[in-house]
Amino acid sequence: MASLTQERFLRIKDLANIPAKQASTHIYKSGINKGKAKVVNARPASAGLLGVSDKTIWNWVKRGEFPDPIKLSPSVTVWRLSEVQAWMDEKGMEASQ
Repeated sequence: MASLTQERFLRIKDLANIPAKQASTHIYKSGINKGKAKVVNARPASAGLLGVSDKTIWNWVKRGEFPDPIKLSPSVTVWRLSEVQAWMDEKGMEASQ
């Protein structure tokens, strides 16, 4: 029986460095919610595999310098781990984690 290998996928949060964000309160200034407050949740910092920002990764994709992403749904985009690792090997990079 042949060994089956399962492909792993990475999301942008797995690849990019994401800065921490403090919780904040947004007060609506106009519209039907004028004067109401909305709490914007805090987000912890995370260090991605590549050690660069998400904007840098998207710029590389746009210029064809990074593996093409796979769009799973309107809000979910992933990359094949094997393609990212091959790209990193080609560039002589090691994971930043």
